[in-house]
Amino acid sequence: MSTLTIRIDPSEKASLVAWSAARGQTVTDYIKSLVAADMAKGSPEERAAAWYRENANALLREAEYIEAHGVPGAEHALDHPET
Repeated sequence: MSTLTIRIDPSEKASLVAWSAARGQTVTDYIKSLVAADMAKGSPEERAAAWYRENANALLREAEYIEAHGVPGAEHALDHPET
């Protein structure tokens, strides 16, 4: 299992702690239950499509940057064609 760190405003964190405590859960277990419920709502394809819709603009900007400037750090690769 991996660790997930979420940085939030202290007042929001206090609200999250209170909200999870009201449900008899730790913050970690509360967040896990939210994620599990969200993931259960759709097929992997539906979740992927929703993720893509949310991130399409950022992906487009990244692709445009790579087209214009190349892959960041590629000059450090061992098999880079220019080395």
